[in-house]
Amino acid sequence: MSELDVLLSETERSFGLRQIQAGHARMLVIGRDLHQPIGEVWNALSDPVRVGAYFAELRGELRRGGEYELDGFSTGTILRCDAPRMLTVSWLPPHGNPGELEIHLADVDGSTRVELLYASVRKKFAVIDPEVAAWAAGPGWEFFLDRLEAHLQGRETAAPVASWVQMEEAEQDLYQARNTEWERVREEFERQHAPLPAPE
Repeated sequence: MSELDVLLSETERSFGLRQIQAGHARMLVIGRDLHQPIGEVWNALSDPVRVGAYFAELRGELRRGGEYELDGFSTGTILRCDAPRMLTVSWLPPHGNPGELEIHLADVDGSTRVELLYASVRKKFAVIDPEVAAWAAGPGWEFFLDRLEAHLQGRETAAPVASWVQMEEAEQDLYQARNTEWERVREEFERQHAPLPAPE
């Protein structure tokens, strides 16, 4: 198995449907295991200083019902915060459609199972849109988890780039490979949820 195949196999990918404040939405689900205790992972997701160290500056009234801003990425409201197991926020990118981000954490023998759910009312949010250079949610959220994991392991991360096309060649290759996986999962989901044929 190649190094790329190993990286792709670390993540579980699926689709679902969800009702969010903005309406009926499609939802992608990313599952990954992190080898740190749940309290450490929660702290890295909720402490503004730590979020700023590996992702982007986080400001706002960081409590349930409070408004937040993640510099360059999103503004929204904290809808639910049940430490250390679940965080739900509305997600409004600077030039995009409203969505909702939910992160579940579960303790598994001292490690942490992370399940990241992202729902959007935009149909093409999950995979690369060839007409725009914006992040696709599927591979994009996987890179967020990469950065979280690197931070938890004490590895330095460069500042995030505004678009995936600005990444280094090896990262672009991984991004494209992850996008291919998301396209496959999306196609399977659409086959399973295709409208039934009308009676003759």
